[in-house]
Amino acid sequence: MLLWSFVTALFFLIALIWYFTSTEERVRRWVGLLSIVMLLANAGISLFPLDKSIRLGLDLKGGTAFLLELEGQPSPGALQQATAVIRKRVDKFGLSEPIIQPVGRNRISVQIPGLAEAEKNSARQQLSKVAKLEFKLVHPQSGQLLAEVQTGQGRIPPDYEVLSFAPEEAKASGLRQILVKRRAEMGGKYVRRAFRGFDEVGRPTVVIEFSDEGSRRFGAITSGNIGKQLAIVLDGEVKSAPVIQSAIFRSAVISGGNMSPKEAEDLASVLENPLEMPVKLLEERGIDPSLGRDSILSGARAAWVALALVVLFMVAYYRAAGLVAVLALAVNLFLLFGFLAQFHFTLTLPGLAGVILTIGMAVDANVLVYERMRDELDAGKPLRQAVTVGFERAFSAIFDSNVTVILVAVILMWLGSGPLQGFAVTLVLGIVANLFAALVVTRNAFEWLLASGWLQRLSMMRILTRPSFPFLAWRRTASWLALALLAAGMATFFLRSDKLLGVDFVGGDSLTVSYQQAASIQEVRAALAEAGIHPSMVQYAREYRQLSLQTRYGEGERALQILQNKLPTARFANARLDSVGPVVGEELKGRALLALSLGLVAILLYVTIRYEWSFAAAAALGQLHDVFLAVGFMAILGQEFTMPLVGAFLTILGYSINEKIVISDRVREAARLRQAGTFAEHVNSGVNLTLARTLITGGTVLLATLSMLMLGGPVISPFALAILIGVLGGMFSSHFLTPGLMYWLHELRGKGPHPLGRPAAQSA
Repeated sequence: MLLWSFVTALFFLIALIWYFTSTEERVRRWVGLLSIVMLLANAGISLFPLDKSIRLGLDLKGGTAFLLELEGQPSPGALQQATAVIRKRVDKFGLSEPIIQPVGRNRISVQIPGLAEAEKNSARQQLSKVAKLEFKLVHPQSGQLLAEVQTGQGRIPPDYEVLSFAPEEAKASGLRQILVKRRAEMGGKYVRRAFRGFDEVGRPTVVIEFSDEGSRRFGAITSGNIGKQLAIVLDGEVKSAPVIQSAIFRSAVISGGNMSPKEAEDLASVLENPLEMPVKLLEERGIDPSLGRDSILSGARAAWVALALVVLFMVAYYRAAGLVAVLALAVNLFLLFGFLAQFHFTLTLPGLAGVILTIGMAVDANVLVYERMRDELDAGKPLRQAVTVGFERAFSAIFDSNVTVILVAVILMWLGSGPLQGFAVTLVLGIVANLFAALVVTRNAFEWLLASGWLQRLSMMRILTRPSFPFLAWRRTASWLALALLAAGMATFFLRSDKLLGVDFVGGDSLTVSYQQAASIQEVRAALAEAGIHPSMVQYAREYRQLSLQTRYGEGERALQILQNKLPTARFANARLDSVGPVVGEELKGRALLALSLGLVAILLYVTIRYEWSFAAAAALGQLHDVFLAVGFMAILGQEFTMPLVGAFLTILGYSINEKIVISDRVREAARLRQAGTFAEHVNSGVNLTLARTLITGGTVLLATLSMLMLGGPVISPFALAILIGVLGGMFSSHFLTPGLMYWLHELRGKGPHPLGRPAAQSA
């Protein structure tokens, strides 16, 4: 599969370069068609068979739950360190979006989706291995002394001890034990990085890189003991004992034995993330989806209805061109899910937020092209020329809006973890698919229709005819209104944050009960909701006939009483109540804030380079307004803040910049073409020229979110509500706030140079 992916990517890249550089229309059509067929074939192979291709997350499919316990009397710091280390180890399984929570004072709950039996063994080792690494010098007469001890003729020196070789090393070398110093020359705290490597004959090894202090220490140890053996000891077992040939400073290598590449990868993972205290595995069980089957089914129905509404609208409004847009959207989604399957990424609810954003951007790309075509047709140009110019003039807005979103997504992939990474991966793949669908599939389809003579004219509906609304005249009123709404919303959030933040952020009670007859997740949630309890997670472990749910602190016992009273046929009993820590710990919060901050900085830099600083600052401030507005309104409505809502806010962030870039592109175009008028007139004209596009794109996204809001059920609806508020807020800011900020920031420059080279005197 890897070789096939590489070959396909190479041929596809060649075809794409050929497509965009060829001047022969006939050649372009065939090369474009070839690239489309190649990519669709690659996606189809990855998706077959469908039931085994895409890995679903814990919220959509369930998985395996492990309960770990720290041995001894751990401090709160030890529990936090163990939680962080286990998270890093589990992340080595790929973007599986696990749930990892401290439980009580000395336990850790780990839930991993979609583990096969072979992967479960690896997971058990990853979770429970302490990874205490030591470098110990071997006694010069180790073999001789051990033989004498076995015959009763010798004694072990007091400062030495006997250690056993790891099974794989013992099998390879034929040695079972070795005599090493009790005191280690160096420990594992100096390891900076560990990774899998290969020796000269291709056998897997583990390469250990040291920190600067570790390099100095290891260099001193090896330079002073050339010709001696140095044992590499992991958790009391000797992994290898090579002879020191020369001074070594930067790295050490664990080799020998018959390690498989997977075993070497696992060993590197635990060496890079050692535990301070040993842990033991208390419990392992299979679990149902955390969203519940009812929520998943209602969410799927809502998604299909939303997609159908978008398709019907595009066909009804753009007619023949709408059919081409639907074809491009189908190719987009097919490629997106093909990429997810090919690279074995996990799809969860935050990932589905990325899919929603992809659909919105896919529709927007086609709308941008079609509205540009309409402008050219209105100017009296023939159809073929209107199509060509429409694509050329829409290219910059499509490219810039997608690139700005992908900048944030890449930073989230780099710095984020869990749901943030899942959202980012889905979004990156979706944008790649979107760019291909918008710039190759749609254009190629039009070229074939024109060449075959099937397309003689373009008939489209029109909702606006040359609008000239004075948006800038309302900028002050809009700004005061926005400030008032933001102040009310954020004040509510901070004043009620203790009640608004869910278990994912602050921890709570974890209740596990046995049952005789399973009630549906929907019935459980409904019974608790009547009493004002909204559990963040409800899961069945049917193999053990157990139901687990997480509530706010102090609500666990009351939740059990309600379930026993409201659902007597289930016979809930034998409750175990624990406190659980937050899924989103301080480290994850810090990384998430850093990722989002760097993402906004990246957008600022990119838009400044492509446009100018006032455009960039206005767009960034508009983005922040849209997200904070959604946060504030959700707080005013009393909605609990959970991880799915984080996915919704990220969706708003991506969708918002898309609108701002489109308007900025129109303003820049007016300035570059040196059209008559002041800068204020250019800004107002740019907003009006994109008004139809905004209403159409925003309308299709609103159709999708309204469908999810009304049909998605109690778990999906808050997620859809946040996106709905964000989209409406984005439409408001894109037309009233961002243009006003753009104009105001430009005015601050006084009589400086006009953006994009126009004389400043004309901006008065």
